[in-house]
Amino acid sequence: MTLPRHRPTIPFPRPAGRPACIAHRGARAHAVENTLQAYAVAADLGADMWEIDLRLTADGLPVSCHDANTQHVFGVDLQIEDTDFATLRAAVPEVPTLAEILDLAKARDCGLYIELKAPGAGPAALPLLAGFDRAALGSFDSDGVREVIAAGCPWPVAVLVRLGEDPLARAAESGADTVHLCWERGGDRPQDLVTPALLAALGAAGLDLVLWHEERPEVLRDLERLPALGICTDQPELMRGRRPGEFAGIEVVCHRGMNHIAPENTLAAAELAYDLACDWLELDVHETADGALVVHHDRTVDRCSDGTGAIAQMRLDQLRALDIGAWFSPHYAGQRIQTLAEAIRLCQRRGKRMYIEVKYAPVEKVWALVRDMGFAEDCFFWCWDLRWLKALRAHAPQARIKSNVERHDSLAAMIHELAPQIWEIPFELWDRDAPRARAAGMTPMMQYFGAPDPATFDRIARARPEMINLDRADLLLAALRRQELHADPQVRESAR
Repeated sequence: MTLPRHRPTIPFPRPAGRPACIAHRGARAHAVENTLQAYAVAADLGADMWEIDLRLTADGLPVSCHDANTQHVFGVDLQIEDTDFATLRAAVPEVPTLAEILDLAKARDCGLYIELKAPGAGPAALPLLAGFDRAALGSFDSDGVREVIAAGCPWPVAVLVRLGEDPLARAAESGADTVHLCWERGGDRPQDLVTPALLAALGAAGLDLVLWHEERPEVLRDLERLPALGICTDQPELMRGRRPGEFAGIEVVCHRGMNHIAPENTLAAAELAYDLACDWLELDVHETADGALVVHHDRTVDRCSDGTGAIAQMRLDQLRALDIGAWFSPHYAGQRIQTLAEAIRLCQRRGKRMYIEVKYAPVEKVWALVRDMGFAEDCFFWCWDLRWLKALRAHAPQARIKSNVERHDSLAAMIHELAPQIWEIPFELWDRDAPRARAAGMTPMMQYFGAPDPATFDRIARARPEMINLDRADLLLAALRRQELHADPQVRESAR
């Protein structure tokens, strides 16, 4: 049976010039899926829309959860369709209502891509979505697609198509205006399944296209070249991170990794910083009781692990046994402490550079590791103890050093004592001191660890520092893109 094609009156919210980045179940690589936290993280990482899975409680309230039962994700054995909302909220408060998600979407200026998981979910959602113009709905179930269209849905409606199914036949039987290909398991190059012939057939039939969730960067790059309305991904940073050549002349130093999304100084925080295309990773180094060099900020493990004790009094095997992720979020349980050598190897594999802040470790040992790993040209050093920096300069004259003039009696004293290559300057003093650094032959590096205020980041973007050391690389990237949008009339016009 071929049904009349749905004709939405509200267009799909695709950004100008590229497919929408649709965060699959929120940024589920970085937070518990389909929670408000996952959606908020997705917004931080630049997602345009959030994919949510809509179900109905026993008393008819639309809530977001991928599975019919909450056991797998939340460890509580409840069948959502058999549970009234009050009971669900008391037992599993992390499961959000559509109304709560919609409020957050409005606050974060994000759209919703709603997968209908239960009969009646579509009609139940429509009244709540009234007045919201950045939505699309869809389902694997043709009955669910027909149901929401029949209820008068003004937004685009997609039919989700499994690998091996005919997208044109699925669209014909459901009446959907969009086909969503769920072909992520189609081999190493699933993008090759979206052939020119298929694209031509979809175009001839007047069908739009949405693509599966994808986390392989090389596959994503190809998918982004296709004429799709949107692409789902568990990792929005892979689509919305800084691209090669974007904002040239600004080197971003990510302080302890992306530490507001992942636990500081962990592999997860470093990987996320690299995926956002930050240029430098800042990390902190201590020596253990058995002479290993490890990555951690505090002298003790008390704040950022499930253990206690001073790092200098613990062996590496003792430190390796600690969980340094669960304190931050259950999602990151199981993160383990890194050695400096491991962190450097990751940095080298990703083609990045490193700012090494030494807390407590011998100069000779730190320098020998960096030198022997062929990393001396790709890092710079700082230590709170000026004596350590002076010893490094004497031991390794070629070492790249950063300093802050506040640690010295004067600029002349800083140059005499350390001859640093980099001068770190607080945001508030940038206009005064950056020209002085350049005149002295040093690279000025702005430092900003203040409040996550978009207006402040707009000021930073306008200053366009050569380097900047900060916690919120995501906010800087967003501010730079805002500046670009407002500065280029052609970009501004095409975004309308």
